[in-house]
Amino acid sequence: MAEKEVQFIQPPNNLRQKQKLAGVTGTIDGAWMDAAERSMLSAKFDYLTAVQEDLTRLTAAYDIALKDPANRADHVRALYVEVQGVKGQGTSFGYPLVSAVGNQLARFIEDSGDDLTNAQLEVVKVHVEAIRLIIQQKMEGDGGPVGQKIVAGLGAVIKKMAGDAPPAAQ
Repeated sequence: MAEKEVQFIQPPNNLRQKQKLAGVTGTIDGAWMDAAERSMLSAKFDYLTAVQEDLTRLTAAYDIALKDPANRADHVRALYVEVQGVKGQGTSFGYPLVSAVGNQLARFIEDSGDDLTNAQLEVVKVHVEAIRLIIQQKMEGDGGPVGQKIVAGLGAVIKKMAGDAPPAAQ
């Protein structure tokens, strides 16, 4: 069987022509950019208020799950919904550390199931308190070395709960 020569077909790139036909100039208006930046700053301020409300709901869900073991699975599912919101918004508003901690907590709940023990609820509590600390301290970005220690420490708590903790250093 004879080998066929490979032929590359380069499609035309007529995006600029389409932009011109649509009246798009390709330049960005400085005033428009300033307005967008102001809007983002405003949204960031709104986020700090909203995340405080999320933390209040998370704390309430934790408290009721602890006090009502008969319906704990329902309360943990409600808590999980709140965690999903917190983890989803953090990065969007300059707080990826909140998203990282929220993601750890969400994975923990998924791996543990809905009917958490009291000890597992304590893992939830330390995660919620870590998020509260991050917001109170306005730890934007990844939080630097302190942020990395928070994430690592919470990860160690989860491993210890799962029985995967490394032996204590002697």
